[in-house]
Amino acid sequence: LQESIQIALRKSKVLAAAREKLKEAEAKRGEARAKLLPQISNSSTYTRLDVAPYMSLSKFPFPMPPGTPSRIPMGDRNIYSVVTSVQQPLFTGFRLLNSYEIAQYGVQAQRFDLQKTRAEVIFNVENAYWGVVKAQQFEAVSEQAVKQMEAHVKDLENMYQVGMVAQNDLLRAKVQLSNTKLMRIKAANAIQMAKAAFCSALGIALNTDFVLDAQLRYRPGSEITLEEAKQMALRERPEVKAMQYNLKIAQKAVALSRSQWLPNLVLIGNYNYKRPNRENEKKWYRSWDVTLALQMNIWDWGSIHYQTSQAQHRLRQAKEGFEQLKDGIILEVTQSYLALHEAAEKVTVSEENVAQAQENYRVTEERFKQGMATNTDVLDANTLLTQAKMDHIQALADYNIARARLKKAIGILKND
Repeated sequence: LQESIQIALRKSKVLAAAREKLKEAEAKRGEARAKLLPQISNSSTYTRLDVAPYMSLSKFPFPMPPGTPSRIPMGDRNIYSVVTSVQQPLFTGFRLLNSYEIAQYGVQAQRFDLQKTRAEVIFNVENAYWGVVKAQQFEAVSEQAVKQMEAHVKDLENMYQVGMVAQNDLLRAKVQLSNTKLMRIKAANAIQMAKAAFCSALGIALNTDFVLDAQLRYRPGSEITLEEAKQMALRERPEVKAMQYNLKIAQKAVALSRSQWLPNLVLIGNYNYKRPNRENEKKWYRSWDVTLALQMNIWDWGSIHYQTSQAQHRLRQAKEGFEQLKDGIILEVTQSYLALHEAAEKVTVSEENVAQAQENYRVTEERFKQGMATNTDVLDANTLLTQAKMDHIQALADYNIARARLKKAIGILKND
């Protein structure tokens, strides 16, 4: 079982997708952190004018000497500009800080979502694993039932030849033998279906051949009260921990919305490399400038108010969802706990039934050979024994699955 779980943890596509979601959240956190740091950018432009800038002489108040041009060029038709800017937010109403904390909480929430997915993968593997083992043991019981009926039919044929039993008794036994063989065929088909489901749970090809090294058995675990199980689940379940971080995200979202009421202060520095120069000469020159920009929302017809209200309502929804989650977990733990105890009692009862059915079949068969029991009694005893064995296998499978389900409901991530 442990080997199967390890294969699933490596191969599961669902788990791989959950890991990618965690990496996405980590990248989003990195993006939010980067926005707190200075941003450096570059802008390069080239502009060509239809005519170069000039000064017109026709508007001068005195006449120009003959031959003087009507305008004097004052620059270049080609304008070049290379600007490197550094921008550092000084105060954004805590918007960038809240965004970073939201991203940080998102990473933590996604980590617990990954644990939840991992727990679901493990449970699905255990469920499918015991399903295969159950199907294999069903087939073994069917095979044993067929052999018992074949031996009984052979005895009846010999007795029929000497006139000790009626033909009707022989025919009834043969009909039951046919039904037992049909049960064996169904059990073989059930194995194929269970194996395909197991391969699917492991994330491997559905036609993969394998052998399971396991037998259904009763393994009583350490005793724990229902109340202890509930408290442990509320403390250990990854869904609870993820929801706690989601609540923090919702709270920060309210603060983020409110931050729009506060002013934004940004420091901007530019280093320029341009042509033409300040005197409109065809020369490159360098310059710098520093800007302190302050921006504040004065009136927006209630837009920020409504955005804040939306965030507050989402926070309340998250709180209600958290309470629903805890109620659902308590209900799941209660159901799983009671189901495990019921399954354990069924194992004990079914084991006793198998022992009684085996003894009943042995005694009935001996009585039949001595002429003290009818063929119908033997057939009924055979049916009772087969059903008792099937019920015992089902009880063992239910117990092991219930044990895995309770472990998942409590939030136990380690496997035993």
